[in-house]
Amino acid sequence: MLKKVRGIIYDTKDGQPYFLIFHRVLHWKGWELMKETIESKETNEQALIRGIKEETKLKDFKIIKSLDKQEKWQALGNEYFVVDTFLIKADMNQKISLGNEHDSYQWANKEEAIKKLTHAKSKDLIWNSLN
Repeated sequence: MLKKVRGIIYDTKDGQPYFLIFHRVLHWKGWELMKETIESKETNEQALIRGIKEETKLKDFKIIKSLDKQEKWQALGNEYFVVDTFLIKADMNQKISLGNEHDSYQWANKEEAIKKLTHAKSKDLIWNSLN
């Protein structure tokens, strides 16, 4: 079983939260939140930081808290993943450089993010993340 971490990356503008969402093109197509596979001997936080740096090249971000949300789901090849989810504050004015998994990104307000995200569990996380 592979274990992953997921990050809900957000910033606020005019008192409203904006969430960083990614358009995935590797293995499947759709909109998702940032996630990263935990490597051997790596903590959840270490994998999260590595993933943010690899997938976005963001330099200025802060892990606010773990949302204590874990999920299991079936993916390609019948593998099951357990995901720990973290809330991350970042500056939306930073330059973002994407890796090969994604072809675009968007800072979306709550309604836009919920409309665009592919998976219902991700939509629920956005809906409940800053309450």
